[in-house]
Amino acid sequence: MVAHKNISRLIALAIVTFSFNCKTADKKTYAIIPSVVHFSIPRGTSYETTVYVKNLGSDKLIISEIASACGCMVGTLKDSIVSSNDSVPLRVTFKPNPSDTGEMFRFISVRTNGRPPIQSVELRGTVH
Repeated sequence: MVAHKNISRLIALAIVTFSFNCKTADKKTYAIIPSVVHFSIPRGTSYETTVYVKNLGSDKLIISEIASACGCMVGTLKDSIVSSNDSVPLRVTFKPNPSDTGEMFRFISVRTNGRPPIQSVELRGTVH
């Protein structure tokens, strides 16, 4: 009877531990605010905006890379190390080709030591 109670307690402890680990493993340790930016610009011009990389974790967040799939977007950081509960501005510049018009959807990715390791900022807009 005592062995049965101990096994039941161990199973309950294992379930609680597993549940806690599942909840914390998926938790983001940083956020990009806002993650989607809307714009409308005349053809032949560029668009600049600032988003913020916020450290939601307790450890220092290290930003190791800012990347875009096209040469039309550039991200600029003043600091690549973000203290806990702090944020740094990420300046995003979008310069479409002179012939580009219409709806535009572009992404710039941020790689860090946080979870998830890569997050993106989406620029959605119109070049008219």
